[in-house]
Amino acid sequence: MLSGYEYVIVAAVLLIYGAIRFLPRLIAGFGAYISAPEVKRMLDLRQPLLLLDVRSPLEFAADPGHIPGAINVPLDQLTARLVDPQFVAHCEQTVITICQTDSRAALALRALKRSGVAQPRVLSGGMNAWAQEGYPVVSTTRSSKIE
Repeated sequence: MLSGYEYVIVAAVLLIYGAIRFLPRLIAGFGAYISAPEVKRMLDLRQPLLLLDVRSPLEFAADPGHIPGAINVPLDQLTARLVDPQFVAHCEQTVITICQTDSRAALALRALKRSGVAQPRVLSGGMNAWAQEGYPVVSTTRSSKIE
């Protein structure tokens, strides 16, 4: 049996875990998320999208890879790119931020909003969700296996 003190500790741990788990959604706003099937549908309909993958170049190239057509701007370089007029011009279309899960993408969304990008979105579940759906990916390791 747990004592009263132990119940408090368990409750505190669960509360902290829940806060950490949902922090990216709180940062970005719950309505800013878009599912992998929705993004796939938009791509199939050839809607103008900027797929902004904010992972490191190594993550971008390795398994599970990246979405075809995505551009890689690591999160730590995004602020610097947002002052480049040519890059900002690309942000006039719908911007979908992507990372491995969706935490860094939520931070990127926040930076995009601060820079005036109208309605950026976060790929819910990131590349993990995209790959789990079995949608097409590009990766250095997969390309080398095919050739």
